[in-house]
Amino acid sequence: MLTVQNIHQYYGGSHILRDVSLSAEQGQVTVLLGRNGVGKTTLLKSLMGLVPIKSGSVTLAGQDITQAKPYERAAAGIGY
Repeated sequence: MLTVQNIHQYYGGSHILRDVSLSAEQGQVTVLLGRNGVGKTTLLKSLMGLVPIKSGSVTLAGQDITQAKPYERAAAGIGY
């Protein structure tokens, strides 16, 4: 299971993601919907480690991967 807890993300002075939490079960389809500019791509980039998370955590199968490098996350099967 991929779990995101209390993610906050900023671009400059703009608070893009505010206290985002979600979980995605292995083998299930998880959908992220929203209009333009609400942070969908920012969340995915944060999950991939392409944008450092300012606060909060990301776990995969119970292991904290918040500080993992993008290539480590990709090797673990995280992608979009």
